[in-house]
Amino acid sequence: MKLSHIDYPKAIKNKLKEACYGEFSSYLLDPKLTSLRTICEIIVDRELSKADENTFRLFFNVAKEDDLKKGIQKFDIDRLKPIQFFIKRENYNAGVEYLEILAIIVDFKPRPLSNFIKNGSLDSSKSEENITDRKNTFIEPKEDEKGFSGKKKIGIWILAFAGMFLAGYGMKEIILPEKQCMLWKGNHYEKIDCQQENLGFISEIVIPFDENEFELRKIKVCDTTTFFKNGKAIVWYGKKDGTVTFFNQDGRNPENGDELKEITKYMIDKYVGDCK
Repeated sequence: MKLSHIDYPKAIKNKLKEACYGEFSSYLLDPKLTSLRTICEIIVDRELSKADENTFRLFFNVAKEDDLKKGIQKFDIDRLKPIQFFIKRENYNAGVEYLEILAIIVDFKPRPLSNFIKNGSLDSSKSEENITDRKNTFIEPKEDEKGFSGKKKIGIWILAFAGMFLAGYGMKEIILPEKQCMLWKGNHYEKIDCQQENLGFISEIVIPFDENEFELRKIKVCDTTTFFKNGKAIVWYGKKDGTVTFFNQDGRNPENGDELKEITKYMIDKYVGDCK
């Protein structure tokens, strides 16, 4: 079974369930942001592979010549929220950069994503293949077999045909995959194919397609912008590296995965300038 980008969070989620009863159980069962940072510090104290070290340095923005553990200790833990949400929420989809950190935390292998697509496997994929094999395998019994009526034969032939049809439909989905993921491009989302093998090399956040989230747009605001309607905010904002950006609806900041916040008069007064 060929694996794709969309299988990666599923596989990590399965490993996470196991890890919640392992070494870091006390941290993962109630994943506070400080706890997640502590796990990363503990992992750094051990012997890291070169690939894992590079992943940590890239995510925590620590230069090669700087002390990695100290860099993690100074890191803004709010940026770990997508990892926290992924652990706590059943259907939350974190970006690839957060999944890579979580893969190290729970010791999921193979990692990173590009390696998973080339060499990975899902435990469930084997059982699914076996089920498909059983559906597609039909051995006609001997005519003199006791208790085997014509109706039963017809019923089994129908089931076998249905199994082959479903398997064929599954092959169609593999050969002609729909664009079921989306990638943030500047100020809007674009649909992309989840099964692109080069997704492991994309630095932007890639998430499964969500109809509501897809309508998110980064917008420009000024002092004449309408920020409230009937007393309710119609503009949201997010921060990245100290820079405030504004959006047309609620959701997650596509640039770092943080939850967006409703605009307030304080934020308008502080960050919104005059129209030119």
